[in-house]
Amino acid sequence: MLDTAKFAFTIIFHPFDGFWELKHHKTKTVGAANLILSILCLLNVISVQFTSFHYGILDRDGNNIFFNVSSFVIPLLAWTILNWALSTLLDGKATMRQIWVQSIYSLTPLLLSLPVLLICSYIMTLEEAAFYYLISGIAIIWSLFLFLIGNMTIQDYNLGKTLVMAIFTIAGIAATIFIGIILFSTFQQLISFITTVIIEIRYMP
Repeated sequence: MLDTAKFAFTIIFHPFDGFWELKHHKTKTVGAANLILSILCLLNVISVQFTSFHYGILDRDGNNIFFNVSSFVIPLLAWTILNWALSTLLDGKATMRQIWVQSIYSLTPLLLSLPVLLICSYIMTLEEAAFYYLISGIAIIWSLFLFLIGNMTIQDYNLGKTLVMAIFTIAGIAATIFIGIILFSTFQQLISFITTVIIEIRYMP
């Protein structure tokens, strides 16, 4: 855990060196990345549940832990799979494993910001909300920056090609979600139709 934490800080402050080491030396395993993801999901659940009412959600009883966890895991899985699939067509050099590990390590600023924001929610008033959201914004922008640098490094792309790849990947995720919604809606209507037919048959004279 100490080695994982040290490498995560290397990624934050020296992203080019950190991601280059991740790609070429393969010192960081999927297990270490999954540990970071698990801690991030746990901190997100705690943050949603215990953030002060000034900044948190009002309906804590309706909080869905599965939704909180999947809000990180599913987008990461979609990004990893689609980014790898597209990179095979655009001469990318990264494996799916490397993209998964790089993506999770890129979320380190977000992980570090969650306990800070939780504490700040109890000591900051609503008049100081700008500072609260500034911390959150910096963490998100920093993570996006690491996503960009990390993908550029492990794929061996230039900045322009990395941006194009990111746009294509996000478009692919959006298209996948859209198709998924259509299929789910169609399946739901089919089940409803079959159920109606069965009920009609049962009550036929």
